[in-house]
Amino acid sequence: MKLKQQALAAQQNVISFAKEHHAFLLTFVIVAVLSMGSAIAGTDSTFATVSTNLDGWMTGSLGKVFSLGALAVGLGIGVIKQSILSVATGVSIALASSIGPGVLTNMFSATL
Repeated sequence: MKLKQQALAAQQNVISFAKEHHAFLLTFVIVAVLSMGSAIAGTDSTFATVSTNLDGWMTGSLGKVFSLGALAVGLGIGVIKQSILSVATGVSIALASSIGPGVLTNMFSATL
């Protein structure tokens, strides 16, 4: 109960601070937004060879082996424990390892 009162008091302190310093906070946000440059992801090529190798491995045969292995382990544990949760975990790891590299590559090569 005391923890809830402390949390409520902290929330009220934050609200009162925001009300008292409204102009400063607004000015800070405006300056921050205006000082932002254009957002371009993935322009650095320092680790380009490592990134290319890992992407090739995960989208190639190594990624397929990893996905099938995760699915097999999930199925095996699911049969042993008689639980569908282990199978769902294996399937989700398999999907993430097969689809994830493409999603991440597209995220880091996107431009605004």
